[in-house]
This record gives sequence, structure tokens and C-alpha cells, in this order.
Amino acid sequence: MPCIGWIGGTIHYMTTEEGLLDEFQSEEETQETLELTRAGHSFARRLADGDTYGTLLILIIVTYCLMAVLEHSLWSRAITGSCFGAILLLALHTSKVRSKLFRYSALAVVSLSITLNVSSAILGDELFFGSSYIITILVVIVPFVILKHILQHPIINLETVVGAVDAYMLIAIAFAAVYRMMDGLVESDFFAQGPQEPIHYLYFSFVTITTLGFGDLTPATDPGRVLVSLEAVLGQIFLVTVVALLVGNLGKQNQRAPKNPVKTQRNNKAEKN
Repeated sequence: MPCIGWIGGTIHYMTTEEGLLDEFQSEEETQETLELTRAGHSFARRLADGDTYGTLLILIIVTYCLMAVLEHSLWSRAITGSCFGAILLLALHTSKVRSKLFRYSALAVVSLSITLNVSSAILGDELFFGSSYIITILVVIVPFVILKHILQHPIINLETVVGAVDAYMLIAIAFAAVYRMMDGLVESDFFAQGPQEPIHYLYFSFVTITTLGFGDLTPATDPGRVLVSLEAVLGQIFLVTVVALLVGNLGKQNQRAPKNPVKTQRNNKAEKN
């Protein structure tokens, strides 16, 4: 049966089937919009609650790719430095660090480093030598913070394994930061091949921790050789112990996880009574 519609001063005829089809399509679009909104709210809620190690892994990979694409300059250092600062802050938030002093100190250190790098890029001159080294200590600490948190998960799930991968990659980043800091503080070059770009330190660290050993870059000093060999050994131990154990016990209950404090408190009260 046809339906009459008035559009722009002209009478249009529309069948009932066409009207129902339009209504169905409108309902589908509304449902898709609601699903996208819920997904966005769900992600925002997960991000606020922590345990979003997948997001952290994506941010690490994107930053690594940015370092490879951007030409070495004060602005590229400001951009990548800001990304690394975001990585460290997200890692601390995701690992649910409770100490306010540690969180505020980390925020202050990252903010100071980003401010110095951006100011240097704007002025076209480095304001403070070694401004990119300020967060090195924080970079070294963060992987252990992540490990402490994921090993307390009551159930070993995919998020736990991804967290271990994040810690593994951050260990490589920490060694790269230490290598570059050594190169800046010592008169001699860290690499026997001479001065290198920041991306090369990160590349060398990942090649070392995975024991690929291409040989295109080699440490020039004895302290450098000791650190490089230590990274290679630590990387293998991490893979065959932490990651292998987590993957092998995926979906199982973590016996080392702390007990629920609410249940523990109730049990203590029950025992007293």
C-alpha cells in the first residue's frame, strides 16, 4: 500500500516496504553508533582502571617507528622524548603504582624533560646538555614496576603475558638509554664505529637482547662490552623463565598472587569471634 509524503512542497509516493526498509536501516545505524560509543566508554574505563598493557605495547612500537622515520633534529628529539615520557607514565599508571611520592616524582621528571626538549627545539639550541638523560633512571625502574604488578595478577591471562612483553621491550629501551648516556658522559665513543644516531642505540639494544648479533655495531670500551653481554644474558633468562612460565600457565590461577584483603579481613574477624 503506498504512503504519501510531503517533501519540499511536492507530494511523493512511497511504498510501505520502502518505509519499513528506511526504518530498519535507521535502527541499524543507531545500533552501530551505540556499540561504538560503548566500546569507546569501555576502553576509557579500562584505561582509567589500569591493566591496559596492550595500549602500552602499541605506544612502544609507534615510538620506535617514529624514531626510524623522523630525521635527527631537536624537534624529532622533542617528539620522541614526549612519546617516551608518555610510555613511562602509562606504564606506571597501568601498573597501579600506589606511592604518591613516586608518581608525582615521575610526573615531575617527565614534565621537566619534555619542557627542556621542546624549549630547545623552539630556540634552536640545546638549553641543558643531557636533558634527554634525565629520565634514564626512571626508564630503568619501570620494567621492574611492571613485573611486580603482573606477577600479582590473580589469574594469568593475556594481559599478564602482554605486560611481560612490555617489560621485555622496556628493558631493551633502558639499556639503550644507558648506552647513550655513557656515550655522552665519556670522552670516547661507545661504539667502535664512531658516533651514532639515537635510533642506532635502540636498534643495537634490541639486537643484543634478542642475541641476533649482526655485528654492524660493536662496543668500543670494556664497560660497554660488560653491559652488552649482561643485557644478552638477561634477555635470554627473561624469555625462558618469566615469559615461558606465564605462557605455560595461561588461564591458571596465580598461587603467588596476594589474597583479597576484604576476604582476609573477614576471615580474621571470624576467627576472633
